[in-house]
Amino acid sequence: MGEMPANPIQLLGAGLVVTLGLAAASAAVSAPATGSRLAADAAQGKSKIAFISRGPQRVTGLYVVSADGSGQRRLTGNVLVRTPAWSPDGRTIAFESVRDFVRDGTTGVYAVNADGSGQRRLARSGHSPAWSPDGRKLAFFSGSKIYLMNADGSEHRPLTNLQPGRTPNLAWSPDGRKLAFLNAGGCGQYCFNLYVLNSDGSGLRNPTSKLAAGQGFGAQLASDPVWSPDGRKIAFVRLSKPLGVYVVNADGSGMRNLTPKPVGAYAAPAWSPDGRRIAFVSERDGNSEVYVMNANGSGQRSLTRNPAFDDDPAWSPDGRSIAFRTTRDGNYEVYVMNADGSGQRNLTRSPANEGWFSWAPGRSKQGAS
Repeated sequence: MGEMPANPIQLLGAGLVVTLGLAAASAAVSAPATGSRLAADAAQGKSKIAFISRGPQRVTGLYVVSADGSGQRRLTGNVLVRTPAWSPDGRTIAFESVRDFVRDGTTGVYAVNADGSGQRRLARSGHSPAWSPDGRKLAFFSGSKIYLMNADGSEHRPLTNLQPGRTPNLAWSPDGRKLAFLNAGGCGQYCFNLYVLNSDGSGLRNPTSKLAAGQGFGAQLASDPVWSPDGRKIAFVRLSKPLGVYVVNADGSGMRNLTPKPVGAYAAPAWSPDGRRIAFVSERDGNSEVYVMNANGSGQRSLTRNPAFDDDPAWSPDGRSIAFRTTRDGNYEVYVMNADGSGQRNLTRSPANEGWFSWAPGRSKQGAS
């Protein structure tokens, strides 16, 4: 999940919500949960979702909620509207803060324990933190460079000097050896290429170099790159013709368009945990809907089927549910549904706008893509 579309997403402003789970209804916001409460949730098998909420109807900040809608609570304020990042063990959430912006005009990388305690700054200037799969490192952007630091914020080391794209998120390969990201250079203004580099900063390459990107605003690669669970492929969105959801092997071979029908600027592809399906957003029916297809592009079907604006699908770790954002209640809310599209229900239930959400890590079904 990267930068939101200009129209609907600007409504969110700078709010950040972290949801820890999916639910039929959400409880009133309470004080930060204790470690014992979180342990109890885990013992009961409740998954979590972190999300950003934007007022003025409620206090803007980073929130968490259980998958059954219970225990919704605010962890911290002064957050930037971008998806929070769970540590692989589910104990810590990294996020961007604007608390230093008024003083020095920078956003910083912060971390907070999943119960709301232990807030600390990891990088005074930076954004888009991404945990390594082993939880020992965080990659992030600062200025025009990608940096790597230890999980405690020590030993900042630059990896490469490249201008990030409009959706400047970093995606680690499942084995922790590579990073994928969009770069704003090499093909004209408002045009972005997909790059991959080794986690030590070596081996920078462009798997999408064969694509002749268009010119002008909107003619670009869009959406955060997403690795398949087995680490062999990367999914991304192309906005210049032929537009669509593409997949490419990590070495640049085997590139193909999976969605010949219109997908729109924010198709947001998301691999299922077993690698067999991809959820995405399409406007082929006249409005934004969440779709799903097999990993080879076959079997495309709409899941949401609602006249409202639906986008940003995200699979639960067990692959049984998909969370998404929708305007069907008059504002942006985080909903969840079964993987077949049934059982759609409001998770956040707030008069404010919610978005930029992510599932806490949990047991997943891994398989070949």
